[in-house]
Amino acid sequence: MADSLPHFALLVFGSLFAVLNPFATVPPFVAMTADNTVFERCAMAKRASIIACAVLLAFAMAGPQMLGFFGVSEPAFRIAGGLVLIRVAFGLIQGGGATPRVTLEERLEGVLKDDVSVTPLAIPLLCGPATITAVVLLSSEATNWIQMGILIAIILMLYVGLYALLRLTSQHSNRMGETAIKVSSRLIGLVLVAISVQFVLEGVRSADLF
Repeated sequence: MADSLPHFALLVFGSLFAVLNPFATVPPFVAMTADNTVFERCAMAKRASIIACAVLLAFAMAGPQMLGFFGVSEPAFRIAGGLVLIRVAFGLIQGGGATPRVTLEERLEGVLKDDVSVTPLAIPLLCGPATITAVVLLSSEATNWIQMGILIAIILMLYVGLYALLRLTSQHSNRMGETAIKVSSRLIGLVLVAISVQFVLEGVRSADLF
């Protein structure tokens, strides 16, 4: 699937952007930090972005080794990961978000906490199970250090952009309407369905099941 560098870069960006769905992180972030100052919001957004990015980079670099440690083959993980992402994609298409990354209890806890940067903002809002699954799948697709470098660079770029979005929200209290979020989520979900099915097909093909 990753037969060229531009194709691989597009695959990585499309997959991670779809799973992260940055615009959908704005409403829970605003709700959880409603009683904080602009400075506190910006500080929490920065810490959360750094923590989430560091966790995802760790999985990107250690993903294939972790699969080997647990005795899971890459074709099996591609099929399983693709099925997980399909579920995420259908959640986006139905307007329910990219999996229940933040439960009602976690959101209420966030409202009551003075600092939500680690939980629930960084984990699981900015870096949840679906995001980790996607990055492990993508790291298994990287066949050389150049592609791994592309994966790392795009992860860094996405989290810098995510931090900039949260910082802008903190400073100007911008809120995306529910309609705009649902429309963008459905469009992103359609892309993610295609990517997820491709992962499953590649897994089946690699496993020589047929």
